[in-house]
Amino acid sequence: MAIPALQGWHPGEVAIQRQLGYATAVSSHWTAVENQLREQHQIFHTSNLPFIPLTTTDADGRPWGGIVAGSTGTVGFVDSPGLKSLVFRARLWEGDPILSTLQGWTSLKDINNHQMEGRISEKRSLTAGLGIEFPTRRRNKFAGKIYMVKAMSHHDYIFEVEITEALGNCPKYINVRQLDPFPWAKPYLAYQSLHMAPTEKLPAEVIDIIESADTVFVATIHRPDATSAAMFPAHAGMNSRGGLPGFLRVKPSDRRSVVLPDYSGNRFMNSLGNIESSGLAGFTIISFTTGDILYLTGAARNFVGQSALQIMSKHAIITVLETTGFTLVRNALPVRQRNGTEVGRSPYTPKVKYLVGERHADATGTQGHKAKLEKGMQPSDDLAVIRFNVVPKDGIQPLRIRPGQAIVLDSMDWIGPPQYQHMADSAPGSINDDRVRTWTVSSAHEDTDVTWFELTMREMMGGVVTKALFDVLRNSPPDRWDYAIPLEGDVVTDIVGVTGDFALNKKEVNLLLIAGGIGITPILAILKALGARENTPQGDIVLVLSTREPDVMLTLIEMALDKVSSAVKVKIDLFTSHSVNLNTRTPNKRCTSIAIYKGRLGQEYWKTSATDKDVFICGPKAFADTAVDGLQSISVPNELIQREGFY
Repeated sequence: MAIPALQGWHPGEVAIQRQLGYATAVSSHWTAVENQLREQHQIFHTSNLPFIPLTTTDADGRPWGGIVAGSTGTVGFVDSPGLKSLVFRARLWEGDPILSTLQGWTSLKDINNHQMEGRISEKRSLTAGLGIEFPTRRRNKFAGKIYMVKAMSHHDYIFEVEITEALGNCPKYINVRQLDPFPWAKPYLAYQSLHMAPTEKLPAEVIDIIESADTVFVATIHRPDATSAAMFPAHAGMNSRGGLPGFLRVKPSDRRSVVLPDYSGNRFMNSLGNIESSGLAGFTIISFTTGDILYLTGAARNFVGQSALQIMSKHAIITVLETTGFTLVRNALPVRQRNGTEVGRSPYTPKVKYLVGERHADATGTQGHKAKLEKGMQPSDDLAVIRFNVVPKDGIQPLRIRPGQAIVLDSMDWIGPPQYQHMADSAPGSINDDRVRTWTVSSAHEDTDVTWFELTMREMMGGVVTKALFDVLRNSPPDRWDYAIPLEGDVVTDIVGVTGDFALNKKEVNLLLIAGGIGITPILAILKALGARENTPQGDIVLVLSTREPDVMLTLIEMALDKVSSAVKVKIDLFTSHSVNLNTRTPNKRCTSIAIYKGRLGQEYWKTSATDKDVFICGPKAFADTAVDGLQSISVPNELIQREGFY
């Protein structure tokens, strides 16, 4: 009968739980860790898995994550003679740390000139494993000790693990893959530096592997001090972390420190707790398309709150592994992702966060400024134009926004953090909602220090931030859209940064502007910028707009065109399934024409389009993809096409 394997959370686990405010909530949950496998877990490990990551330690006590599989990459390389035992029949390869551990066993005896058996030191016998069935996201952990090893050949071993801890895990961030055996793997050692010099850096291709990974296996070790060893003896841990490709980052400053963000989970904090106790960890990354395996080990440290935010933009819980040893083995794993299949991303996975100072990071030297809500208007029930005043911070460079750029706002202090939930299938994105949102700026601020800005936004179904902003509008009478109303309440957000690369030519314009729905927002800023220039620009603009709200959008466009010189000719091609009465509109001289097309923007339209204009596209992904395909079909050069995200 399974009973709790622990006597409580060890001091490292309690320490990190307290830092995160979880200690009370999970104080009794240690009873979920049992002292043996359940029968269903026996079946799972022996019948469902083509490989299993295992933690081992080297002679210096550093944890590594090894990968154990059978010779053919098929399931069934593990037996379980009892609820407290797993027996592995493994084919290992040079460079895998498990092979080094097994080769290091002492008191070896030669049996029939081939087989050897013996015992390993207590310190290096600790291990932990993680079974993940990638097609189903099923996951279970175990920990224990290696206590029997037989060497059948230089790379083939039979060894037994005595189970002392077992725990089922949730599937929350596992990326789904369809895997097939690949018995033709031929492992070879590409890089190895087991004890890196103090100034040594990871090779560029190793960093590329880290920063393109979507899964990492985390090996940890709990090292008790003298006062806690009796109650909380040493043990190993193995877990996985999943995310979008790029969720792991490498510090550019030293090119060896790997930053792992921690996402909201079961709050047990086993892996981070082990790191709190030992200051060590190992990261292992597999390429499921090539079979390459990267092994890392080193000193590890958890950062919480402001100390984390100083390293990774907008992520308050991270672990940093300062790599002290690494190995890259090519073509090692005898398992590969099935040809023609795609990776299934977890709906709970947050967006990739970048390190402070990385060129991808949202921050552009504007962190510290704040934005205070001033006034707004609603052209329709779910569309609003909202104006913010910039509250500058001394010592921070002034805010600059080019036409077509977007601003990143953090509303956490205003709205507050989300209430903790482990799972939320009806709204998975709410789990790690950091209240950071990006909106394209619809006002023009060319060559000026920005003291205010406007956002044209649509209220999103289930959107926490847009709902809060629209609630302010709805609670601030009068309810009219044709002029801005002062907004009640003190709404202040943090300005994280400005993003976007579009650049508007200052002397002459020859533009093809393509917008889908609310994608008109950056185009409004571009048109307003032309009207604000002291030196009258000349040129020609074709504006292609697809919308379900033609009257509202045309009104916004006419307002943006109000001060644009007649030297700039504007042609609007409007695609809509709704009726438009042009007789009620008064297109001024700046618009050479407005043409109405019924239905969606199709491929036929592009056959008459110019091919020499600078192109700016903004809209939903499918809309933008179609527009790019249409332009490429008439041989518009890719260097003329600028495409912005749909904010």
